[in-house]
Amino acid sequence: MSKASINKNMTIKEVLDICPQGEAILSQHLGHCVTCPGANIETLALGAHLHEKDANKIVKELNELCEKGK
Repeated sequence: MSKASINKNMTIKEVLDICPQGEAILSQHLGHCVTCPGANIETLALGAHLHEKDANKIVKELNELCEKGK
């Protein structure tokens, strides 16, 4: 059974629930958003926008990492 794919409409917490090893990628792109209480409601798309990052690039990196971890 394959894990769910990560997409930019997921909250940061949902991403970490699916792919805990993705914390380093998220921290690299979004700084302290990973540990912020807003991670429960803030989507990857919003975090990327607020940090002037490419959400699609982050999603691609996370999915590649999580695929390796299977």
